[in-house]
Amino acid sequence: MKLVYSLMIRNLRVFTRDRLTVFFAMLAPLIMFILFLLFFRQTTANVIMLYFQTATSADAYGACDAWLFASVVTLSTFTSSLGMLNGFVEDRAVGRFSDYLVAPLERWQLTVGYILSTLIVSFLISVGLLVLGQIWALFGGQALLPPGTLVRALLCIFLSALVFSSFNTLWVTFLPTPGAFAGYAIITGTAIGFVAFCYVPPQMLSPGLTNVLSCLPFAQAAALVRDPMTNPGLERLIDTVPYDDIREWAGPMVRDSLGISVEVGGHTLSNGLIVVILLALTAVFSLIGSWRMGKIIR
Repeated sequence: MKLVYSLMIRNLRVFTRDRLTVFFAMLAPLIMFILFLLFFRQTTANVIMLYFQTATSADAYGACDAWLFASVVTLSTFTSSLGMLNGFVEDRAVGRFSDYLVAPLERWQLTVGYILSTLIVSFLISVGLLVLGQIWALFGGQALLPPGTLVRALLCIFLSALVFSSFNTLWVTFLPTPGAFAGYAIITGTAIGFVAFCYVPPQMLSPGLTNVLSCLPFAQAAALVRDPMTNPGLERLIDTVPYDDIREWAGPMVRDSLGISVEVGGHTLSNGLIVVILLALTAVFSLIGSWRMGKIIR
C-alpha cells in the first residue's frame, strides 16, 4: 500500500500545481449555480409552491435553494473527478507510463492510486460546495442540516464521488490524447446535468424519458445526495400543510418532481438499493479500469 500512497500523493501534487485545471474542475458546478439563479430558480420555486400552496415564498425558495446546492454538489462529484484525471491523460500522452515499468508496481495498484487521488479531490471540492450551501442557507434564514442529516449527506457525497471516480478512471483509458480528453470533458460535463436531473427536473420531462434516465447511475447518485440535503427544507414546507391527506400526497409528489427520489418501471428505488447499485458499479468500473490500464501500460 506504500506504493499506492506514493502514487496518490504524486497525482494530487500534479493536480494542485496546475491552478487552471483546478479552476476548470469547478467550472461546471459554478456555471450551473449562476444559470440556475438567473433563469431557473423562480421556475423551480413555482413547482414547489404548486404542491405547497400554503407555504410562504421564503420557505419555497429555501427548499429550492437546498435542491440547487444538492444538484451542484452532485455535478461536482463528477466534473471534479474528471478534471483530476487530466494528469492521467497527460502521463499517457508523453509516455510517462514507461517509468512505471521499472518500478515494482502492479496494474491494480496503479488503478487504485488514480481512483483514490481522484476520489479525494472530488470529495473535498464537493464538501466545500456543501459548506457554501449551508452558509447561503444561514444568511438567508433557511433550514440548516442537523448533525445527523449532515453526516448522512457527507456519506452520500462520498459514495457519489467514489462511483464517478471509478467511472471516469475507466473511460479516460480510452482517451489517448489531451484533445480527446477535452472533447470527452465537454460532452460529459454538459450531459451530466441533464441525465442527473440537474438542469431539467423530471417534472418537466416525459414519463418515458424520465424512466430511462432513472435507470442510470447519474440520476440515482443525484437522488441519494439530494435526499438528506433537501430534507430540512421539505419538512418545513410539509409542516405548512393543514391536512394530513394532502400532506401525505404532496411530499412524495414534489420529491418525484424534483428528482429527490427516482422511479424505475413505476417502483421507487429505496436509498438502500441505490447504495448497493452504486457500490456494485464501482467494483465493476474499477475491475475493468484495472484491466484497461494493464493493456495500456506494457
